[in-house]
Amino acid sequence: MTKTSTLDIADIQPMERETLQARVYRELRQLLMVGRFRPGQVLKIRDLAEVFATSMQPIRESIRQLIAERALEAAANSSARVPNLNVAQLEDLRLVRLAVEGLAAERATLVATPADVKDLMSVVDAELEADQRQLVEASVSRNLEFHFRLYRLSGSQELLSIIEGLWLRLGPVIREAAENFDAREGKGAAHHSAMLAALRRNDAAKVRQSVERDINHFFDLAVRRLEQAEATKRSARRRAA
Repeated sequence: MTKTSTLDIADIQPMERETLQARVYRELRQLLMVGRFRPGQVLKIRDLAEVFATSMQPIRESIRQLIAERALEAAANSSARVPNLNVAQLEDLRLVRLAVEGLAAERATLVATPADVKDLMSVVDAELEADQRQLVEASVSRNLEFHFRLYRLSGSQELLSIIEGLWLRLGPVIREAAENFDAREGKGAAHHSAMLAALRRNDAAKVRQSVERDINHFFDLAVRRLEQAEATKRSARRRAA
């Protein structure tokens, strides 16, 4: 029997740290999560290739991956569209966020240190400043940063992966809700401040309650806006009939 030779580890070639396609995908993912693209907006591969100063192939592959994650949907002429979520879809996503993010927050509370709380406080301070200056994109970014820093403390990669998928689908809606809410005078970060207060006491139930109130506040705004838009369309159709 022929002896099988072992692979010399020195023969293994180092891999590139990150491929171009991976960088494009990561950037598009972040742009979706902070709401840079609008619900219903069509994303053309050629336009994105020009913006990223790359060929169309890494854009095409990134778009295909985001469609598989339901962050985008396929559109005509090899383009993609940011989904328009309806009320039923929003309510379904609300229930999932309440369950999953509430659990992540509870687990985070059990291990959060004073240093962790201080770190989160710095994010809230930046969020308050952005809200006061009505810098919506900065506010949305700090909001995302706060939640994910908190959830990472849970130590659960599975929970974090699920939550990232939810925020990927909801980023454009979160941005629209933020634009239609006056977050000045601490109103935008009120629930985050409540979470910090409960974290200092290691009160997991109160932290979860504050997270749930924060989530419900967003969905209430989003659903109300969508219902108002639908009512306006119905009224316009009646007038045109």
